[in-house]
Amino acid sequence: MRSSLKRLLALMLAALMLLSLAACGTTEENPDQSESLTGSDVEDDTENQDYVCDLPEDLNYGNEEINFMYVKVAGRDDELISENLGNGTIPDAVYERNLAVENQLKVKLVFNEQTTDALAQAAINTAVKGGDRTLDIFVIGTYCAVSPAIQGCYLNLNAVENVDTTKHYWSQDYNNIVTFTSDNKQYLATSPAALSLFRLTYLTIFNRELFNDRKIPDLYETVDNGEWTLEYQYQLAADAWVDSDGNGKESKDDFYGFITGSCISVDAYCTASDIHLVTRDETGYMVYNADKLDALVDMAEKVSTLYNAQGTYVFQGQPQDDIGLYYIIEKFAEQQGLMATTQFLSIETHIESLAEFSYGIVPMPKLTREQDAYKTYVQDQVSAFGISAAIGDEKRQAMLGAVMESLAYNSYKIVRPAYYDSALSLRFMQDPQSRAILDTMFETIAFDYTYVTDVGGVRGTLRTLLPSKSPAIASRAKSWQRTISKQLERDNAAIEKLP
Repeated sequence: MRSSLKRLLALMLAALMLLSLAACGTTEENPDQSESLTGSDVEDDTENQDYVCDLPEDLNYGNEEINFMYVKVAGRDDELISENLGNGTIPDAVYERNLAVENQLKVKLVFNEQTTDALAQAAINTAVKGGDRTLDIFVIGTYCAVSPAIQGCYLNLNAVENVDTTKHYWSQDYNNIVTFTSDNKQYLATSPAALSLFRLTYLTIFNRELFNDRKIPDLYETVDNGEWTLEYQYQLAADAWVDSDGNGKESKDDFYGFITGSCISVDAYCTASDIHLVTRDETGYMVYNADKLDALVDMAEKVSTLYNAQGTYVFQGQPQDDIGLYYIIEKFAEQQGLMATTQFLSIETHIESLAEFSYGIVPMPKLTREQDAYKTYVQDQVSAFGISAAIGDEKRQAMLGAVMESLAYNSYKIVRPAYYDSALSLRFMQDPQSRAILDTMFETIAFDYTYVTDVGGVRGTLRTLLPSKSPAIASRAKSWQRTISKQLERDNAAIEKLP
């Protein structure tokens, strides 16, 4: 990471320059659409075919309506819809993106709302099994999207004309966890059309002023040296408790070294520790990865030690630690902690209160110094896009494929830089080091099949065990090998039968 960080720091001025780019499927430049040279975009992607949309230039679908079903929940409610210009940077970018898709393909985008992922999942099953062709594209949180995929509710994107998920404006790591069998069947995809791809990523936020006051070594340098680990975080947190209210015991009004939660905050540790219990073998089938059991036990012990340190404050369970709940970031914003686990969504929501002091961001810590790289986990509620399997007409399938492709590309060119440069980099990042860390984090975004399906109940079990004083993971993991392997065999067999 050292060379990457220094390279990015050297390019900070260039990173703030904007480059006008051609729209997808046309050679006409639009000076109002710009691309920031940041992170993985330091190279000129106008010359890189992996970033070039290959849709034909003469597509015209006669203003046909394209019906989306989407879920309106925290972090995802503004990804697809914007009624007009003049409502802010992100809404304006979404509006311009939608207009670009409509103008390019001569279609009309129509959005149908669901209020929860569970209701959307039920609606998908009902629509497809009932042959309902009024809904074209489903947009739903990944944790509720994979099950309908295995049940045959989506078209195989690799068999749909006009879709090319190998392009870099699609999330390639996401592709890896939703591509199945030796035939590389892929029923879901995500891209910068999902702002949740950025908002639901995990990070560690730290109070720079308090680090300096306590003579703690620069955390950016620690990260750059590969020394930012669970053990190091524990060492920082363990002795930081201050009995602020003077009652002689730990309480919510005290000062802590580390602030976290025992629900979604727990989910990041497997991926951050480079532990994937479900992988694909050489034939493309999902298998249980028993080789990671020793690392899993090591991680469980270190997380348990961290969570149960006197210097750690834990918000308990889903009532206080879930997407759309901000107890952790609010306590951190009140300067009641050195560090906290959070998501960009929480920072975005509380940017004004955080502006009162100097803070920085770093990735979630590694398991050990020997781990190759930091990994950035994205919560399993990130929006997944799929085409309804009820759409049997090949011409309409090709049209929907073009819409998916254009939406992904134009989101990459319009929405992503708007969020990245306006909402993230310029508002959140107070120093060049954080900006470089941000770039590196988005280059290492990772998903985990174990979590997006809660296969074998692993996600829920780890939420219970990791914060406990005696996680006892070893015995539980042995039973997982049997139950998860059986479930994966069923899933592989079901997917094999799908078109």
